[in-house]
Amino acid sequence: MKMEYQVGFLLSRAAWAMNNFVNRILRENGLPDISVAYFAVLQTLWENDGLSISELGEKVQLEKSTMTSLIDRMEGAGLLRREDHPTDRRAFKICLTARGKDLEEKLDQVSSRAYRLLTQGIPEKDLQKSIEICKQLVQNAELGRGGE
Repeated sequence: MKMEYQVGFLLSRAAWAMNNFVNRILRENGLPDISVAYFAVLQTLWENDGLSISELGEKVQLEKSTMTSLIDRMEGAGLLRREDHPTDRRAFKICLTARGKDLEEKLDQVSSRAYRLLTQGIPEKDLQKSIEICKQLVQNAELGRGGE
């Protein structure tokens, strides 16, 4: 396989495998209705509760249509709720429920454990370099220049 294909394929495969692993760890820790897909939304709301769907989508870098279905699922899981927006009658604020707030510590513990297991045997300097490389790949892709 050509190098150009390997990098993207392996990054995609690693993300898929890691997400499946974390979802399994969540189930094993009594959180079968929580998905790794919820993490970015929860993290953002833990830091700044009450954002509009547009603001939230911008922060977690998801399209509005994707955000809407994700919010629907998370609302169904009792993690958040829609409230009327104070200044825009067409919009809603997305607010954490008590359950959504209470899960912060447990999800931090579960995700830390999963990270330790996933990165076992990888030197810290290699993990840091991987983060730098991934950030550069994202930046190049977002600039639409592919590093040229």
